[in-house]
Amino acid sequence: MRERGVLGTFADPAAAARAIRALRLRGFQVRAAMPAPFPGVVAALGRPRSRIDLVTFPGALLGILVGAALTIGTSLAWPIVTGGKPIISVPPFVIVIFEVSVLVGSLTNLVAVSVGSRIGGRAAAFPAGLAFDADVVGVFAEGGDLVAAERALRAEGAEEVRRVG
Repeated sequence: MRERGVLGTFADPAAAARAIRALRLRGFQVRAAMPAPFPGVVAALGRPRSRIDLVTFPGALLGILVGAALTIGTSLAWPIVTGGKPIISVPPFVIVIFEVSVLVGSLTNLVAVSVGSRIGGRAAAFPAGLAFDADVVGVFAEGGDLVAAERALRAEGAEEVRRVG
């Protein structure tokens, strides 16, 4: 069974954020779908900041250690003296260390996002079968008086408002 609610579409993310705040003040449960994570809309939804950086940063630090171990270990395993320069010289190693830190950090991020999306238990942003253009912000309000939700969406400048369910 489809959920009952009101869908409003906005071309302007700031207008969508104002509408979300107005609907939440009136006691509606509000969800949004957008082509990019607009900070104003995300803040209006009241969602906590993602904690993915708690996984990615340690992965990048691990990458720094792996990059340093790789370059230093390789230089010590095959010591080639070039023009009297030291075997372990930091400036040429910085490039490899940086690249390995980016590689390991991004792979750690990929694994964390994959695992999080698999076991996250997140609800769908919108009811099933409800589609709209990808270049607009969709705001779905449910619970409470649907006529009041329609009025609030129109008052904040929704391009289209329709009932769902």
